[in-house]
Amino acid sequence: MQLYYLGPKGTFSYLACRQYLSETEATYEPKSNLFEVVKAVSENDDGVGIVPIENSIEGTINLVADSLAQQHVFAHGEIRLDINFALYANEGDTLADIKKVYSIAPAISQTSNYIHKHQFDYDYVDSTIQSLDKITHGVAAIAPLGSGETYGYHPLDTHIEDYPHNATRFLVIKNHQQFDTHVSSLMFLITPTVDKPGLLASILNTFALFNINLSWIESRPLKTQLGMYRFFVQADSTLTEDIDKVISILITLDFKVKMIGAFN
Repeated sequence: MQLYYLGPKGTFSYLACRQYLSETEATYEPKSNLFEVVKAVSENDDGVGIVPIENSIEGTINLVADSLAQQHVFAHGEIRLDINFALYANEGDTLADIKKVYSIAPAISQTSNYIHKHQFDYDYVDSTIQSLDKITHGVAAIAPLGSGETYGYHPLDTHIEDYPHNATRFLVIKNHQQFDTHVSSLMFLITPTVDKPGLLASILNTFALFNINLSWIESRPLKTQLGMYRFFVQADSTLTEDIDKVISILITLDFKVKMIGAFN
């Protein structure tokens, strides 16, 4: 089985993969960006992808949400990963030597207090592991805690994230809708066919009518005109008659409803 993720080895996506299947159980296939991960999964009936969908600080990863709406991929599981960053530099450098740091945009954002406290300049790269290539005297990298040692770098400081409970939720994606029947979470894409007042309220009230809790709600532009949105919801529910009733009511209220995920 091919297991696709945002590489290279050592990224948070790689760490999430290790929670799902070991490297002896699957063939790890790193990709250079999330679009390539989604594309590989959509084209491989036996492939699986691990992609971030939501961070507790930054919120939803829009590219992945849009892929669930526009590409032939579906959520079959989720993985939660604590996000801990370290500042890596050359052996012998001290914190006082560092003038500039590199990392990906989300990592820079999630360590912004630390960066401003030390008055570092900063710049961006395509992956946290790629930032290690930028290390020289006076230049450091912000990367996942424990990753830099693999490449021979020294952690100057650890747990530098701005919030101690930083976590990312990853989805396990495949290119089919053959979901397990014994699940506890259902993910839906709900798209209005007409624009009218109270669209989001109609969705929320319908689930509330059957006492179904929603653990994730997100809106994304339909990309047709300003002010038109599709909605993602994750319901804490099994496949029940109540869910069938919710779908029927929403269709009556002029929504298109598509189940895009089912998992525990």
